[in-house]
Amino acid sequence: QRRGQRRALHAVSVPRAGVRGKRRARMLAPAKEADMALHILKSDDGETIERTDAAIFEGGQVWGRALTGAASGQLAVQVVQFGPGARAGWHRHTSDQVLYVVSGIGKVGDRAGEHVVSAGDCAVIPAGEDHWHGAHDTGSPMAHLAIMAAGSQTTVLES
Repeated sequence: QRRGQRRALHAVSVPRAGVRGKRRARMLAPAKEADMALHILKSDDGETIERTDAAIFEGGQVWGRALTGAASGQLAVQVVQFGPGARAGWHRHTSDQVLYVVSGIGKVGDRAGEHVVSAGDCAVIPAGEDHWHGAHDTGSPMAHLAIMAAGSQTTVLES
């Protein structure tokens, strides 16, 4: 936020780390836009789509499910499930990408190397960074949440 600019804030109660809900810390968070309504996507809403044939994927089966759709004008969130051996090939995005591994073991790589990731790990990939991710050669399936800015563009690269 730039100096001199003000944003409407409101207080929310958030449990403090190490305190079992008895005491709560007060934190300031940006106020919600007046036209933004809470949206719940139930587990039986939406559709998981096989995406194995998409140009970005290689090495095995891949499924995806959009979680935000039109509910958010700012974020695009999806669950991507990679079968053993499957991965997204080299690519880049026009926005930052956050990958949060929800199950299995996988890898995330950039031009500097690769990293093994498993459930609970999070990768933050800056906009424009050449990278790949998926189950790859771990012998395990892997699923992650992929979080990006709405409207982010993906460019598939030759290795």
